[in-house]
Amino acid sequence: DWPFDDGAPPPSQIVEDWLNLLKTKFREEPGCCVAVHCVAGLGRAPVLVALALIECGMKYEDAVQFIRQ
Repeated sequence: DWPFDDGAPPPSQIVEDWLNLLKTKFREEPGCCVAVHCVAGLGRAPVLVALALIECGMKYEDAVQFIRQ
C-alpha cells in the first residue's frame, strides 16, 4: 500500500518505490503482469501507470492516450 491523496501528485518516495518494484519484478519475471488499483480507479492508479510507461520511454501524450483507451 502506498497511500496518497487523490488528485495530488504521488510523493517522490512512492514514485521511487513504485519504479524500483517494477524494475525488480520485470527483472525476475520478464513479461509478467502487474496489477495496479486505487479506491476510485480514476486518479492515483493511472498516474502511477503513466509514470511507469513514461519511464520506459513512452511519450507522455501517448501514455495518457493508452491509459484512456
